[in-house]
Amino acid sequence: MPDNRQELESIHAEYERTKAAIGGAQAGVLADSTTVTSKNRELSVTVDGRGELTGIAFRTRSYRTMSPTELATLLVDTIRAARRESLGKVAAAFESVLPAGLPLLDIMSGPIDVDTMMSDAVAKIMRERQRS
Repeated sequence: MPDNRQELESIHAEYERTKAAIGGAQAGVLADSTTVTSKNRELSVTVDGRGELTGIAFRTRSYRTMSPTELATLLVDTIRAARRESLGKVAAAFESVLPAGLPLLDIMSGPIDVDTMMSDAVAKIMRERQRS
């Protein structure tokens, strides 16, 4: 019985460390923003840590003479680039704290229940250990 207790304490300690690391990574991501300037330097867009658009800045007045299609393409392309860059930051932030196979997209899209996610992970580990 003492061996089981030590093993449970070890699992619980690892759970707490991982939970804290995930919470820290999530807080950092949610506090971050990414700004990208278009290739032609006419437009900058900013997205938050979830990739949601938070700002558009026209750096020149050339947008006034663009066709609607040209302006729309410039906006879409620049927003897409900002979201892609933001997603790369998120992936890098979580790469070191999450085991492979965890739902990164759910984590990136907003608040998650870390307790439930970690409880599910611990339950999976326990089931795998029982099979061994």
